[in-house]
Amino acid sequence: MTLHDTFLPSPLLVLSAGIMLMLAGMAWRRSVVRGLSIGLVTELVALGMVTHHTGTVPDGSMGLFIQDHWTAFTAMLVLFSSACILLMSWRDLTDDGARPAEEYPLLLLLGTLGATAMVFSASYVPFFLGLEIVGISLMGLVAFNHRHFMRGCEAAMKYLILSGLSSAVLLFGMGLAYALTGSLRFAPPIPADGMPPAMAMVATVMILVGMFFKLSVVPFHMWLPDVMEGAPLPVAAFIAVVSKIAIFSTFVRYFGTGSLPPALNGMLYAVIILTILGGNLLALRQSSLTRLMACSSIAHVGYLLIAFLSPGPLQPGVITVYLVAYTVSTLGVFAVMCACSPSLSPNGAAITQWGGLFFTRPFMATAMSLMLLSLAGIPPGIGFFAKFGVAATGVARQRDLLLGALVTGSIMGLYYYLNIIRVMMKAPATPATKTAWRMEPELTTLVIVLTMIVVIGGLFPARIIHPFLPG
Repeated sequence: MTLHDTFLPSPLLVLSAGIMLMLAGMAWRRSVVRGLSIGLVTELVALGMVTHHTGTVPDGSMGLFIQDHWTAFTAMLVLFSSACILLMSWRDLTDDGARPAEEYPLLLLLGTLGATAMVFSASYVPFFLGLEIVGISLMGLVAFNHRHFMRGCEAAMKYLILSGLSSAVLLFGMGLAYALTGSLRFAPPIPADGMPPAMAMVATVMILVGMFFKLSVVPFHMWLPDVMEGAPLPVAAFIAVVSKIAIFSTFVRYFGTGSLPPALNGMLYAVIILTILGGNLLALRQSSLTRLMACSSIAHVGYLLIAFLSPGPLQPGVITVYLVAYTVSTLGVFAVMCACSPSLSPNGAAITQWGGLFFTRPFMATAMSLMLLSLAGIPPGIGFFAKFGVAATGVARQRDLLLGALVTGSIMGLYYYLNIIRVMMKAPATPATKTAWRMEPELTTLVIVLTMIVVIGGLFPARIIHPFLPG
């Protein structure tokens, strides 16, 4: 295969060039503003180049990457989310000129490169390389908590140990799958002649467990609230959004549209029910908004898996809308948190800190309420159509148990989402509360954009999903 014939998505080239430019700039003279600017421009250019590629895949050869409607959609979500997270980090990194922070945008851009490589992957090799690039960058980003250094280091160590364990399980399953099929391309393993059928089942289960760790589904979820609480708020948003999109994209690519072996359907049923109920029950007990959002993201993965396990004509559009709804709503919550939380309590962004926000910052409180209502599946946000679509796919495939878990989890979610709105509507305890918030132009603009997407997407969801549907 010649270099001219090698297929490579253009966003990977753009992100790699941006990383090299950032490294060259750091070697010349350190500047966090320049690093953030290069990172933001790189991600916007990569976003504009999502549908472009270099070279072609020769007939009969195994390509490392693939490009279609699904990869274009999920790559756009990854790059858009990463650009939003850079904006969330801007003022916090530039406020203290004495604190070195040039590595932060470099690690964030590196993590975005890994996530984008996972999205475009068509075989085990680029997927695992992208997965480890994301993991390595996140270890540094999680520890980048200058307000609570020890808590950040503790969270980074937890992530290092559990991420390494899950990667080892995933790699072992991939090795077994390669031994069975002799191919590195994504496909559930089918034993060749003379191979024991049980080995294919073991390989599939190990790959599932490895991906479930990364998706933080129950019972592989306990690391997520601790790691997100210890990380800086923008990094917590990266874990909750970008890493989840990348691994779920690969999950769908690998297993197709709900084409798991029949023997594993019962296991997946149990995992989905435990994930929805467990994530919502954990969220009910949280007093930290960051931990609540972590538990909420666990439950939303369970809702997505219902749509995954319900193939049919509705499935592509439902998964598309749900990913958009989850992405913009979660980013919106974290953007408001970054704008309104200059200093966090020892236990994270305590929900009680948000008392009186409707009186001190009515726009931010309104935006936060719309994001939370969207996550709860209440109009006018796009989350209503997302959750309704998941229910529709479950009804079409008669997933009665999963629908019961969906309804029960949604009721529990409604309680803790509305509780945050109730706290924000309380009158501020003292006049000093009014000075506890800060407003930044870039964060205000970001919140406005995300709020518009949530509301307009709720009014016209078809305009979002139509460009990315197959065919």
